Amino acid sequence: MPLLNKKPFKKLPPPNDVSPDTKVFFLEATQEIFTNHDDYYKRMVLLNSTCWSCALTRKTNLTYFEAVESEQEAANDLSIFPDYLVKPILFIVSNYTKRGRFEDLVNDIFWIMKDRFFISEEVIYSERNRRMPAKIVGSFVIPEESGPLCEPLAVQEAKEPKLPPSENYRYTIQILDGLHVSDDGLREGVPPEKIFRSKNVGSRQKIKLFLKNSTEIPYSGDHYVVRDEYLADGIVRNLRWNLIMSGSEPTCPSTPVTQRGRIPNVLKPGYVEPFKKIKKIKTADESGPKPRGRPKKNPDATPTKSVKKRKNKDIQDSESTPKKRKSLSAPKMSEKKRQKIIEQQAELEFLFSEAKRLGIDVGELQQSEKVLSSKVISEFKLVVKEAKDKEREQLKEEKRRKNKEKINYNKKRDDLMCDDLKPMPKLPKLQLPPWLSDEEFSELLFIMQFFCSFKELLPLKEIRGHTEILFSDVVIAVKCNDPQNSPYADLMRVLLSARTDIADEEDGDEADFSNREEVYLLNSQSCDPGNPIHGDVIREITVAHEMVRKIHGKSVRHLPVDWMTLSEVIRLIFITSGYYSGHSTHRHRLFSRGNFKGFEDPCYELREQNPELIEKLKTQTVFDMEPHERLIIMKTIILQLLTYAKFRNFIEQKQNQMFEKRKDIKKLKLWDAAQEQEANSARVALEHEIDEASKSGAAMKPIQQGAVAKRLRAHLKAINENRRDDKNDLESILLVGVPYNELELDEIVKARELQKLECAALQKKMIQSVYDIQVSTGDIFLGNDRAFRRYFVIDNLPALIVENCTEADRIGECEEPTMIANPECLVESEDRRVYVCSGEMATCNVHGRRRLERPRWCYIPDVDTLEKLIGVLNPRGFRECELNEQLAFYKPSLEELLESTSEIVENGEWLEALMTHDTDPGDTYNIDWEAELRDLLLDFEEKVDQGQMGSLNATFGVDRATWRQHLRESGDVSDLLNVEIKIGNEVVVTPDDAKQFNEVKQLALAFLQIVQCIGIKFIRMPFAVRKEEVLRATETFRRWQRALLECGSLSALTLFLSTLESAIQWDKSRLQGKCRQCRRKGATSELVLCHECDNCYHLACVKLARDAPTPIEWYCSACRAQSRKLANEAKRKARDVIEPLEADVGSEEHTIEMDDGGVGSGRPQRSSDTENQNVTRTQSGRAVRKVHYTELAVATPPLKPRQRKSNVASSERPARAKHVRTFDDFSNIESSEDEEFSDRRQRRSMKRKQSSPPEIVNPSRNSATSIKEKMAALEQLLKESMRQECSWPFLEPVDPKEVPDYYDVIKRPMDLRSMMNKLKQRVYNHPEEVRNDFDLIITNCETYNETESEIFQLSRELEAFVVGRMDAIVKGM
Repeated sequence: MPLLNKKPFKKLPPPNDVSPDTKVFFLEATQEIFTNHDDYYKRMVLLNSTCWSCALTRKTNLTYFEAVESEQEAANDLSIFPDYLVKPILFIVSNYTKRGRFEDLVNDIFWIMKDRFFISEEVIYSERNRRMPAKIVGSFVIPEESGPLCEPLAVQEAKEPKLPPSENYRYTIQILDGLHVSDDGLREGVPPEKIFRSKNVGSRQKIKLFLKNSTEIPYSGDHYVVRDEYLADGIVRNLRWNLIMSGSEPTCPSTPVTQRGRIPNVLKPGYVEPFKKIKKIKTADESGPKPRGRPKKNPDATPTKSVKKRKNKDIQDSESTPKKRKSLSAPKMSEKKRQKIIEQQAELEFLFSEAKRLGIDVGELQQSEKVLSSKVISEFKLVVKEAKDKEREQLKEEKRRKNKEKINYNKKRDDLMCDDLKPMPKLPKLQLPPWLSDEEFSELLFIMQFFCSFKELLPLKEIRGHTEILFSDVVIAVKCNDPQNSPYADLMRVLLSARTDIADEEDGDEADFSNREEVYLLNSQSCDPGNPIHGDVIREITVAHEMVRKIHGKSVRHLPVDWMTLSEVIRLIFITSGYYSGHSTHRHRLFSRGNFKGFEDPCYELREQNPELIEKLKTQTVFDMEPHERLIIMKTIILQLLTYAKFRNFIEQKQNQMFEKRKDIKKLKLWDAAQEQEANSARVALEHEIDEASKSGAAMKPIQQGAVAKRLRAHLKAINENRRDDKNDLESILLVGVPYNELELDEIVKARELQKLECAALQKKMIQSVYDIQVSTGDIFLGNDRAFRRYFVIDNLPALIVENCTEADRIGECEEPTMIANPECLVESEDRRVYVCSGEMATCNVHGRRRLERPRWCYIPDVDTLEKLIGVLNPRGFRECELNEQLAFYKPSLEELLESTSEIVENGEWLEALMTHDTDPGDTYNIDWEAELRDLLLDFEEKVDQGQMGSLNATFGVDRATWRQHLRESGDVSDLLNVEIKIGNEVVVTPDDAKQFNEVKQLALAFLQIVQCIGIKFIRMPFAVRKEEVLRATETFRRWQRALLECGSLSALTLFLSTLESAIQWDKSRLQGKCRQCRRKGATSELVLCHECDNCYHLACVKLARDAPTPIEWYCSACRAQSRKLANEAKRKARDVIEPLEADVGSEEHTIEMDDGGVGSGRPQRSSDTENQNVTRTQSGRAVRKVHYTELAVATPPLKPRQRKSNVASSERPARAKHVRTFDDFSNIESSEDEEFSDRRQRRSMKRKQSSPPEIVNPSRNSATSIKEKMAALEQLLKESMRQECSWPFLEPVDPKEVPDYYDVIKRPMDLRSMMNKLKQRVYNHPEEVRNDFDLIITNCETYNETESEIFQLSRELEAFVVGRMDAIVKGM
C-alpha cells in the first residue's frame, strides 16, 4: 500500500448507515465508499496530489496511482530476484559491510559483484561465438607476483572494499544446455571475460531495490544490517566465505550513520539520565558530534545570568516602589552624555524600526536616559537577527508553498479538470447537401486527400489530362450510377494503373510451388502458404491468379480497364489479392514493406469479411451497386496501395523533410536569441565606455571595423538617407551574423531591428514550407479541444474543419463534474458555447448523449474566429495545450487559408464546392449494358469483315446480314447455329445446347462465332505461336475460348473482347492499309487485301470491278508471279528427272487455274517439298519465299518503300501508326499468257548469250572504287545530318526506361549513331543498304509517333534534308 506523507495510508471504513436507496460515491482506486460528493472530491484531489511515496522503492513526490504502479513493478522485480544472489548478498551485508549510508552499501555490494561471480550462480558462458547458460561450480584465485592477494585496508582512506583483482579469478563451470556440446559440459579455468551476468538480475537498480527491502538500521545501531525475517531460517548465518567465493575475504570501509539536525540527548556522549545523580565527566579522547551554537570565547560569559537576574531584580524593585523613586531627584546629565545618547539612538533607529516591524519590544532600549552598553546592543542585534532569519525562513517557506501551488496549478491535466475554462466561440455548421450523410462526407474527404497528396505517384495527368481533383469529382464518382457521366471509372483507372506499375516492381507473378527454391523457403521460413489459419486460402488464391494469367495471357494487374471492363477487373483483383509471390519478393516484403503478409492485404480482408460484395460483382457492375459499396471498393484499393513500399517511402521522405525543416526553424530561433544577446552585450559595453569617457573627459578609442561592418554601415546609411542599396547583400549580412562589437550605438539598434525583421520573414517562409510539405502528405491534424472535437486543415477545399466526436469514438464516461471558479464562464450566448462535464451521463454535453445533438462537421469561417479560439484555449489542459501550440505554429499559413475561405463563402463558391444545392447524382441512370455490348460485338464483327480477316458465311454457313440483325435485335443467334462449335477437337456447343443459354451466354456464343471466323495469321502472341514454320493457336487461346462460354456478367464479356482486340494484328488487315501501287489511302470498301503478303490495293489499281463483291482470298500480281515461278522451277526439275509423260502430268498438277477475268480466284497450289525448300526468314522474323534467278540474270534489288501511318488503333493503347509490310508491284501484267511469253523470250535471250563467246570484262576495280567513294560521300552526308537541329531524337537508340513500350511496337530499331558505326566498321557492302537503314529510321518514327507529334515533324525535316542528296549519291553508281 502506498505511503501518505511517508506514513501508512488508512482507508475509510465503509459507512454503516447506508440504505439501498442512498446515493453513494465509490472510489475504485482505493475501494472506498463516500456518502457525499465533497469527501469524494477531496479524496480524488488527494490521490492526484504528489504527496505519496512507494513503500518498496521509497520514491517520493508521486501520485497515488504512480505509487501503486511503482509498488507493483517493484514487487514483480523482487519476486524474480534469483535465490543464488540472495544468500551471498545477505551474507556479505551481515558479516562484512559497515555502512551507515545506503548508497555506500549499494556501492560496496555492486563493486564486489562487478566481474566476480558467486559459486552456484547461473551465468551466460561464451564459447566459439555461441552463448550458453551455465552454472558456477567452483573458483580459485591466481596469486599476484608483486605481493599478497590484497593489501591491508586503510580505513581512513579506503572508499571501496578490498578484494583480489577480478581478472585473477578463474572459474569452473557446468554448461546447462547440453544440445550444443558433445562432452560433459564441464569447463575449468574459465576467465571472467567469457562469463556474463544477465542485466535483468545483476543491474544496480535491481540490487538497490533488493537491499532496500532486506536491510535496515536498528534504533541503537550505526550501520545497515540484514532484517531479522531474512535471518530466521539460519541459512545465512551458517554460510562461509569459501562457500560463496574463493580468495581472501573482503575488507570493507566503515562509515557510521550521520545524524541530521538536532542530536537527541540519548545519542549524546556521556548522557546521564536525570534520576541518576552522576556527574558527567568528559575525557579528552572522547569523540562525538559537537553541540550546536557559537562556542564560548571567555569565562566571563558565564556570569551573564547573574547580571540578568540583578537587572530583573532592579526592575522589580522599581515597579514595587514607584512613589519612592518619584520622590528622588534625578541626577543632572552632562551635555556630552546627552549628545552621545542622541547619536546612539539615531544609529539604532533603523534597528528599532525593524524590531517593531518584527514584533520585538524595544521599550527599554529606545530611551534618552542612558548610554546602552555594547553588550546590550549586541544582544539586541542578535535577537533582531534571529527574528529576521525566522522571517526569512517563513518567507522562503511561503515562496516554496506558492511555487508548489503554482506548479500544481500549471501542471498539465485533463482539460475538463481545469477550473478556469472559458466559453468557446460558436462555429457555423458545414452546409452539406441533404443526400450526403456525415459518414460519407468523412470517407469522401479521405479519398480526395489521397488523390491530392499522392498526385506525384498517380498517373492523373495521363488519364484525366490534369492533376486537379475536386471534392465534387469524388462525390459524383461515388454517388452517380451513370458510367458516362461519372468519373468513377477514370479514378479507378488511375488507382489500378498505379497499382500495376508498383506491383510489377514489388510483387511480380505468383510462385511456382514445384520449384525447389520455393519449397525450401516454405519449409525454412514462416511464409504465407505455411500459415496455419490462412495458408490454404493463400494457396487457392495463388492458383486462381495463375489461372487468370493462363486464360487471358496476362496477369490480373495488366488487364485492360475501362468503364465496361472495370467491374470484372475489380472482381479478379479481389479474388486474387494476397497471392504468394515467392522467394523473389520475400526479402522485399520482409524489410521494405514491414514484414507484409498476404492475409494482411486490405482486399483479402474485405473478401473475407464481406463475401456478399464479391458475389454481386459476378453478375452486376459497380454502377449497379449502392454508393456506399462503390465507396468501400475504392477505399480498399487505396488502402492496398498504401501497403506498398513506394507509398510508404514517399510518406517517410516527406516526414523527414518536415522534421529537417522544423529542426532548421528551431536552430534559427536559437541563433536569433544568440544574436539578441550579442547585440545587448555590445550595446551595454559601448554605453559603459561612453559613460567612463564622459566621466574622465578622455576621448573614446576608435572602433576597429572589418570589411563586413563597413558594408553593413554603408547599407544602414543608405537606408537612413532613403537611398537605393543592395538588398541581397544586406540580407546575407543580417542572416549570417552581424558584428555588433564593431558598430556604433545607433547602428547596433538599427541593425538589430532589421535583423529581427529578416529572421521573422525567414521563419515565416520556413513555416510555410513545413505547411506545404504537410499538406502534400494529407490533411494537417492540429489537435483536439476539451470536448474532444478534432481540428484539421483541408487545403483543397480550402477550410479549417472541426469534427465533433461520434458515438464510435471512445472518450470515456463522466467521472466528476468540472468545477468552474468564475460562474460567468458557465453562461452561454448566441456566439459562444460552454463545454464542461456535469458528472452525469444524462446531462453531460461532453461525454453523454447530448454531444450527438451537436452538428458533426463545422468550420472556422474567418481569422477573427481563429483569434477568439486561440484566446479561450486553456494552456493547462492536455488537449488544448497541444492544439494551441499547433495553431500558433501554423498561424500565418492558417490566416491565409481562412482569408481564402472567407472569400469563397462570400461569393458563393463555398456552397458550390460542397454541392449544397445540387441534386443527387445518383438519380440519373440511362445505360443499357446489353445494348452497349451488342453494339461492341457488331462493331467488332464489322471490323473483322471489312478487314477481310474472316467470314461468318465461310466458317458457319450463315447469312451475315441475318446474323447481325438477330444480334442487334435480341442478342440471340442460337437459331442460326446449325453446326457444332469446336475448340480444338472438343465439341463445346451444340445447336440444342445453344438454345438453353441465358442472355449473357447468348452474347458469349455470338462473340465466339466471330472469334472462330478470324484467320489465325491475324492473331499474335499469346494466342498464336509459330511452330515449325506454321502459325498455330496456343493452349492459352483454347483455354480463353472455353472460359468465354463461362462468363457470368456483361463486364466479363467486355474484358474478353478487350484482351482479344489487343492480340489481333490489325495492321495486317485492310482497315489500316494503303494502296501498294499508288501509295494512297482509301475507303475500306475500295481496298482489297492480298491473302499472301497482306498488302492492300485499290480495286481500280488492280482492275477489279467495284460493283462486284470483294474476293476473300485474293492474291496480288507479285504473289501470283512468285507462285508461277516456283511452279515452273518445280516443272523443270521434274522434267530432268522423270519421263516426259510424267513430267507433263506433273506440269498439269502445278498449273495455275485462272478465272474468266484473268484474276486468280484461288490460292496457287504448290508442292510441299518446293514450299519448304524455298522458305526463309527476314531479319524481322517474317517467313518469305526465295526468288531464284538464272546465272546471268542481273536485277537491281528494289528499294523498300517507307511505311505510313494507319487509321485503326488497338483498344488498349492510343491510336498510332502500325508497321505495314509492302512489296514491289507488277501492275502492268494483264494475263498469264503475256507473262509466260515474256519468260520464254527471256530464256531464249539467255540461251543466245550462253552460246555466244563471253566477253572478257573486269569491272571489279572500277566498281570497288566507285562504291568506296560513295560510302565516303554517304558518311559525310550522315555527319552533316547529325549536326542538324532536327536530328536530336534520332542520334542515339531509344532508352527503354523513358519509353517502356517502344520495343514492343518497333522490332527493328535503328538510329544515326548505329549507322555511323556500321559505316566506320565497313559493315555495309552496298550503298543501298545505307539507304534502307535510313528509311528504317523514318519508318519506325512514323510507326510509333502520332502525326501531330513534334518528333514526327522532325522526322519530316530530316527526311527532306537527307533523301534527295542520298538518292543522288546512290543513283550515281
